[in-house]
Amino acid sequence: MKKNISAIILMIALAVCGCDSYLDRQPDDQLTSKNIFDKKTTTLQYLVNVYTYIPSEWSPEGYGSTSGIAITASDEASCVYTGSRFFALLNHNQLSPLSNHGGYRHAVYRLLYQGISEATYFMSKVQDCPQLTDDEKVMWRGEARFLRAFYYTELLKWNGPVIWLGDRQSDYSDPDVSKVDRSPWSTIVDWLCDEYDKAATELPDTRSSYEIGRATKGSSLAMKARLLMFNASPLFNGQNGTGIYDGIVNKDGEKLFNTEYDENRWRQAAEAAKAVIDMNTYNLVDDENATPLENIHNAAVLLNSPENIFTVQCGGRSWRVGETPVSASGYGGIGLTQKLVDAFAMDNGYYPITNMEDESYDNGAGVIEVDPRSGYTETGSQKFVNPFFSTIPKNLKSNDAIETMNMYIGREPRFYANVFWSGQTWIMGTNKLANIQFYKNGNSGPITSNNYSPTGYLCLKFIDPDLDTKSSRWGNLSWPIIRYADVLLMYIEALNEYDPANPDILTYWNMIRHRAGVPAIGTGEDEVYPEIIGDKDLQRKYIRRERMVELCFEGKRYFDTRRWMIAEREDNGKVVGCNIGASDHKISGDYWRRTSIFDTFGEAGTKSERVFTKKYYVLPMNQAELDRVPELTQNYGW
Repeated sequence: MKKNISAIILMIALAVCGCDSYLDRQPDDQLTSKNIFDKKTTTLQYLVNVYTYIPSEWSPEGYGSTSGIAITASDEASCVYTGSRFFALLNHNQLSPLSNHGGYRHAVYRLLYQGISEATYFMSKVQDCPQLTDDEKVMWRGEARFLRAFYYTELLKWNGPVIWLGDRQSDYSDPDVSKVDRSPWSTIVDWLCDEYDKAATELPDTRSSYEIGRATKGSSLAMKARLLMFNASPLFNGQNGTGIYDGIVNKDGEKLFNTEYDENRWRQAAEAAKAVIDMNTYNLVDDENATPLENIHNAAVLLNSPENIFTVQCGGRSWRVGETPVSASGYGGIGLTQKLVDAFAMDNGYYPITNMEDESYDNGAGVIEVDPRSGYTETGSQKFVNPFFSTIPKNLKSNDAIETMNMYIGREPRFYANVFWSGQTWIMGTNKLANIQFYKNGNSGPITSNNYSPTGYLCLKFIDPDLDTKSSRWGNLSWPIIRYADVLLMYIEALNEYDPANPDILTYWNMIRHRAGVPAIGTGEDEVYPEIIGDKDLQRKYIRRERMVELCFEGKRYFDTRRWMIAEREDNGKVVGCNIGASDHKISGDYWRRTSIFDTFGEAGTKSERVFTKKYYVLPMNQAELDRVPELTQNYGW
């Protein structure tokens, strides 16, 4: 798996450890190591290795054991890189406990447990290093403790209650199956919260610029907040009364899931998020001397943004190549869905589509109901310059006004920072390509390869137009595992569930909207949605919309629709996009018609609607694991 920590630390570690291959050893091999912890440099290299098990959501093709799948398996994206890739199995009801594709068996299960075992071993040995100061021993142990808790949190998100090892040195694949069982969700969560708290006392508040990517106190507290958000959400807090997990017990008869709703879990989540806010360490990127569009872009591309709480430092190609048109030397095969395009507000602060949560919208027919306050229309066109490419690049601005459908005009700044549509100019450093064409036989359309957007859109988030991709300049990327905007949104979501009139909801919500350049929610002049204030159900609806927009293409939406238990509506049916089968993208033509798309999956290229059933809320325990431990309980529906 890719090495996910500061490049400086990697260089130091690899330089002194090139002759020692212990990085690839399994846990039982580690116990025989004699000299790893004799020196500071080799001890650091071992710690670096513990970071390397972080799943690679910034590489979203979903093909190998290191690729992420949360974006391409969500309702915000559609991808043509299909075949037998894991996200395609998820999207089309083709997964089974027998599935042994790398994206599931390795990255989501085996490698996470390997990371847990590596972290536990490091924690037991770091104090033996004579070259470390006492403070370094505490801090490095805190990093390993945090990573161990983080890996468990990842397992819980995907699989629900799992095999919990605690501080034991034994492996999850211990041959003595009497020691192996799934532990109740609440038992694991309580332990993890304690671990995150301990790590927070061991870790520094901040890191220097050459330590970007290493865990901090805020990293640990923020991940605790995320864990408690899952703990409070319907999937793990009473299951919305569905009872689908009530019968899932371990061999001792303990219920593995929380089967009763408890409002206090929301309070615990809110308090955990507020603890991060009260650190006063993090800020939204909101420079008063910059435009909202510039601030939004900088939040995504700055390697050391004040908004970043825990990030992975990685090469930019893995992400950017999938969102760059093929005519600009990219693959361009991961498209935004029309649903995500519709989710963004207008520049007056109102969301254009009012029925996005209704069956009339979600059944793939593309039937929309428009809020007249928004001013949105899908008819007509006018000359328009996308403000992203006319504002953001340093090397070259685009003042190419093109005839543009009105549905793309007058949208909020986050829309232009994220959505690229056919006909626009693409800028690459000092070069630009006019008239990118996503239609059939167009320069970036569906010709003969899979390198095209199936929806006619690409995502601009994390794209840096100052990089010349024609010259293979892809740059670097700080992938946000968790950032401050996410913490603010978690806080107001949790508050709303038990105290919807709390003024903090509007205070922190409007911080995000201010940075986004859209009017605040409130009762004042030029403020919007006064009718929702204090109404739990309405505030929930629009807080969820805010999350969908603010955190789009960061791997959060997949888990949000599942923890809220709305994926049966949101992740079923046809995907909607532009009509890329049209022969051109003339304004008067058929390209701009909302078009239902059948995803492609399997080596034979089978066409299918997306299928989501209740069993997909958590993934199955792998059959090989069930065969090894016959008493291990399988998840619902598998």
